[in-house]
Amino acid sequence: MTPVLGISGLHAGYGSSIVLRDVSLEVPPGSVACLMGRNGAGKTTLLRALMGALPRTGTVQLDGRDISDWNGHRINRAGMVWVPQEDAVFPGLTVREHLFIALGRRARDAGLAEAAELFPILGERMDQEAQTLSGGERKMLGIAQALIVRPKLVLMDEPTEGVAPIIVEQLQPAIRVLTESAAVLLVEQNIDTALALGSQAYVLEHGTIVEAGDIRRLYDDGVLERRLGL
Repeated sequence: MTPVLGISGLHAGYGSSIVLRDVSLEVPPGSVACLMGRNGAGKTTLLRALMGALPRTGTVQLDGRDISDWNGHRINRAGMVWVPQEDAVFPGLTVREHLFIALGRRARDAGLAEAAELFPILGERMDQEAQTLSGGERKMLGIAQALIVRPKLVLMDEPTEGVAPIIVEQLQPAIRVLTESAAVLLVEQNIDTALALGSQAYVLEHGTIVEAGDIRRLYDDGVLERRLGL
């Protein structure tokens, strides 16, 4: 089975500073692969490199196509989307307008209905300025924007960070919904969320993959505890 995301020998960084060294991983269709590591390990840098936001060497394949030399706009149009850790909202724009930006020329009514079904609170807030939403609601908006464009791969950067437990309970089912049509590479520090969603884990240390495998096995064997300091 061809992985949705295949990375081989990836190096990337900022200017002359190399952060990622010889990173290789795969994300199978319909799965959640958890990218884990301590702060500063290079997790967000990897997501930025995959989206073409940083210079990189090595091979990146999306659904079997070599996208190693593509820019971010072309990568996004091919079906890779990024839900960043920080809230990507535009001052003055409503929830509805944010969803319209994501949809582009796609069917707007269907997209809005899908977002409201996924997160009913967004349906109630369609005409509210997105910057006035709570932190958890802005996380919901980011996930909804990703879902409604029908991506092949979603890069998701710590969606539960700083979010109340009751909101985390709503985010987890939504991420599972994503896997009905897409694969997910999830950066997640919350071990309970990672175990609930992930099928495999990759652990980064100093920009290098040091552990990889079934996430439950790595947890039960104490590998995650040792590597992440849980």
